Amino acid sequence: MSIIGIDLGCYSTYIAGIKDGTVEVLANEYSLLATPTAVSFNSVPRAMGVSARQQVVPKFKSTVAFFKPLLRRDVEHGEILDAIPCKHFAVNPASNELYAGVEVYNHQNEPVKYHIQQVLGAYLTKLFELARSSTGVAVEECFLTVPYYFTVSDRQVILEAAKIAGFPFVKLINETAALAASYAFFKKSSLPPANEQPKKVVFVDVGYSQAQVALAEVHKDGARVVLAQHCSEVGGYYFDNVIRHYFAEVFQSSKKLDAKSNRKAWLRLAEEAEKAKKSTSAASTKVLSQVECLMEDTDFKAEIDRLKFEELAAKILDKFEKLIINFLHEAQINPANVEVELVGGSTRIPAVRAIVERNFQQAAKTTMNQDEAVVRGAALMAGLLSPRVRASQFKLQDFVPENVLARYQSDNGEYKYATIYKRGDAIPSKRHATFPVSEVDLYYSHFASSQRQDLLHITRVNVGGKNEPNPNAIEPPKFRFTFSYELDHLIYCNTITRIEKEMPQPEPEPTATAETKEGEQKAPEQQPPAENAQPQGPPAPPQPKEKETRMQAFCSLSSGVDQIVRQDFIDTEHKMRLNDSEAIKKAEVKNALESYFFELRDKMDTNPEMFLPDKKDGFMKIMNAIDEFMYEDDSHLSVDDYVKRLNSLQDAYNASVIQQVKIEEAPANSEAMEVDPPRVEEPSS
Repeated sequence: MSIIGIDLGCYSTYIAGIKDGTVEVLANEYSLLATPTAVSFNSVPRAMGVSARQQVVPKFKSTVAFFKPLLRRDVEHGEILDAIPCKHFAVNPASNELYAGVEVYNHQNEPVKYHIQQVLGAYLTKLFELARSSTGVAVEECFLTVPYYFTVSDRQVILEAAKIAGFPFVKLINETAALAASYAFFKKSSLPPANEQPKKVVFVDVGYSQAQVALAEVHKDGARVVLAQHCSEVGGYYFDNVIRHYFAEVFQSSKKLDAKSNRKAWLRLAEEAEKAKKSTSAASTKVLSQVECLMEDTDFKAEIDRLKFEELAAKILDKFEKLIINFLHEAQINPANVEVELVGGSTRIPAVRAIVERNFQQAAKTTMNQDEAVVRGAALMAGLLSPRVRASQFKLQDFVPENVLARYQSDNGEYKYATIYKRGDAIPSKRHATFPVSEVDLYYSHFASSQRQDLLHITRVNVGGKNEPNPNAIEPPKFRFTFSYELDHLIYCNTITRIEKEMPQPEPEPTATAETKEGEQKAPEQQPPAENAQPQGPPAPPQPKEKETRMQAFCSLSSGVDQIVRQDFIDTEHKMRLNDSEAIKKAEVKNALESYFFELRDKMDTNPEMFLPDKKDGFMKIMNAIDEFMYEDDSHLSVDDYVKRLNSLQDAYNASVIQQVKIEEAPANSEAMEVDPPRVEEPSS
């Protein structure tokens, strides 16, 4: 059994597993803990992770990287999408399309379009293969992190990608919730018990494409995320981009060349800008950035220091400070009463840290691993919530990021609304709501102002099966819905109860029998009324009774996604995985053939006397044929073709060499074995 957590990032992804009762971050095939979030389609097998990141510049038309923002579809993304090397298509708010997509060139140099869930599905196969290689067993439990502000329809796109990849058991957890769980569990020795006032911690997470700030209350037995805010215009990419534009201006003024006009040059300049950002963050001295042959055989060279970087990034830093100020205003907390933890690669920028410390009036801490904290929390919760693991007292609660409304249509056709959950409510949580109809739709509260209301739709709930009217009901029925808001931020309806009032039916009068049956006692005779007995009034009219009938509830997916995973997506991914597997096996047996060929050729050069004279020339012809075969176009060859060549070469070698018998010397202290002398018998006459 393998239980893992995945921190899916825009720049890179981390995987953690549970080994021997501890959480361990797993390394990839390059012994790196960070696996770049990238897939390249220009070869078979497809390049993924580190090898795909290496293709971003030379094979940019075939490579999809930094694609996480495309999973969010109800917003205008802005400049962040320029980080994606290949041609891409965000969801157009004015259209009715459901998914973002990319266009890449495959190994045959043909343009192919994929939906974003297909790209993510392909990348997930890489992550699960890395986990299987590290743990030695197949993955059976997985928690994958997402930003807290992802809508239900965005989350269902990720779950669809997991199903396309063949991993339907993947569950989701918010990045901020995973952070809180990681802090509470791994620092429990320094936390107060559950029956005392919890410790308040603020997590400032600045990644590659966004920044999140969250307040959590933690104690020995659990954690609760109280509040979070975010900004999608602050992150590592935005800092890189201001440096890149500065470099482009320098190149334009000095060489009269526009780097923006050349896609490959623009991507190379982005890589150099990232290096400059890291260098200026580590030291305040000037940094020399240079790129050989940036474009038109012209070299690029420029200098930058920390002061210049902070000047270029002033607008981004202002947005980040505004995020902190707004968060403090909503949280209504005294900065002196909280602890501040920095998480995410971009918090290493000194100006970012300075803004945090200035507004919270204290030194920010980095006691958690800035890169691994989220994935450790995800793996931890995957283990704690797994039915295969011993139950734990640890409890994690998250918060509702936005009001959830129920919409239903009244008899006159008018839409009416009711708030089911409010921002800040703790989850997991169950709620009961009663409506005069048997079908309701759940939406996020700002759906009415959106061009794409379908992307903000959560679910449609109605009565499954027959809902036949009750002829004895005296008024229209009402329906009580039981909603469940879970930790993965999906909302379910477990049951629907039909509530109706009906008049009690008169009980049937017993029929009198002519004669008392044998063995039955005779009914006692009616006693005459007492002298002072009061006359009885008319019987009270029957009162209506409330009847409850439990009914089956049916929940649809959000209208912002397909209701079922497209089979052609599953088939396409399955076919590509088979092709990848075939190509890997083919490369392995080809390498085995080449290795064996060079080994035999070395033997022929160094020890020719071992070959039989009458077989040597024939064997040489076979070797020459193999030599030519290995350097021919092998696109039409299969694994079996190489296996046959390898086996035939082994057979030819065995038939062409002098068979040698290996004689082992006896140990020095061994005793001589007595052997009877040979006996010669005379032939009989």
